[in-house]
Amino acid sequence: MRHMKKPGRRSLGSINSVVWVVLALIIVIAGYKFFYPNHVTNTTSSSDKSSSTKVIEVEEGNSSSSKAQSSSKKAKKTESKIWTDKQDSELATFVSSWQQTMGQTYKGTNGDATVSFGGVKFPDFISEGPLYVDQQEVSMKWTTSKKSDSDYKVVAAYAGSMYLYLFTFHDDQPEVLVTSQAASDGMNFKVTENADLVSGFQKIATENNDN
Repeated sequence: MRHMKKPGRRSLGSINSVVWVVLALIIVIAGYKFFYPNHVTNTTSSSDKSSSTKVIEVEEGNSSSSKAQSSSKKAKKTESKIWTDKQDSELATFVSSWQQTMGQTYKGTNGDATVSFGGVKFPDFISEGPLYVDQQEVSMKWTTSKKSDSDYKVVAAYAGSMYLYLFTFHDDQPEVLVTSQAASDGMNFKVTENADLVSGFQKIATENNDN
């Protein structure tokens, strides 16, 4: 009966070497994962951050555009008129009725035509001047814009044989000025005392307060 040979020292030594190599590989791999667990994740995170930044920039761009549109709308609202064509037509109708109660006749203009009084033409004389209210020199401008910085914004003029009326806005309030003097070295006006004329103009003027 043959007996099996016992493995020699040489064979055992080879096995031990293989075991140590395997263990070393396991230790190296485990150590790499331990010290660098987020290596792949960090790369993805950087990419995500880049994409996120781009999205934010687009949103900010849209936001800036919205602000610009909002500013544009505010600018348009600021440029709104203090006097409209509709109000001018209503004033003409009112003066036509009012002059009958006064037994007088007036010719009016809203700037598209001219009226003459005291040897001068309106609205031309408003830009020539000088003009006074209660003997104090003032600035006047024929305009329907709220942005004008003149003392008086004139929107209409009505001239008769004895009187000239200017329908104005003074400190953003409707005010009717009157003169009976011919122009020499300028023209002097005062606030009219005709209550019916004042009331009628104020009523028409306040129709545009919400515009």
